[in-house]
Amino acid sequence: MDGTDEVKRLPDWRVLVVGGASGMGKTGVGRALARRYDVPVVEVDDIVEALLAVTLPEHLPDVHFWRTHPEAAHQAPESVVERQIAIARALEPAIEAVVANHVGTDTPVILEGDYVLPRPATPDGPVRSVFLHEDDEEQVTANYLRREPEAGPQRHRAHVSVLYGRWLAAQARAAGVPVVGPRPWEDLADRVAEAAGDASTNPVVSTRSDAAQSLPRSPAA
Repeated sequence: MDGTDEVKRLPDWRVLVVGGASGMGKTGVGRALARRYDVPVVEVDDIVEALLAVTLPEHLPDVHFWRTHPEAAHQAPESVVERQIAIARALEPAIEAVVANHVGTDTPVILEGDYVLPRPATPDGPVRSVFLHEDDEEQVTANYLRREPEAGPQRHRAHVSVLYGRWLAAQARAAGVPVVGPRPWEDLADRVAEAAGDASTNPVVSTRSDAAQSLPRSPAA
């Protein structure tokens, strides 16, 4: 191998779901794991945008809600969380279709996003899930400030994120899905892979250049 060759580990899953509320580090760890396994990332935000482009509010009112009611994002945090849960449930059939497609075609992918709901754990199955949760509002506020400094401290958004994250974490634990704390960041990818029950031992050789392996830029989640 030359200097651009890397040994990639072949995952023993076909879909790795990385869920959790906004500001928890999902996008960063998703990209790190995508590089590790040499697989693509599907962002739930892209599924949402696709549905918004081909439907009308009367077709999927929950999915269109933030566009039709932008002021609702500033309501009481509990109300915003209820709306996020409703949106996640409305998106569930579309997300499940993506999951089923990758399992059926035997093509590994990492699926990450705020609106992924925990599914019952299936150890050693083709679909694995890990949810990230940070319960410290100050830390989530700092995460947003680091990512979007032009917006200033987003305390209301951080409060909403922690509340929604707690609900997702409770749902995950009830389904037997591991919940991982994002900190320390340095070994998060390793901890997520371990929590997902990664038992892959057979490496595959990738000769793609670093440029070819780079992932599209998108906001961290």
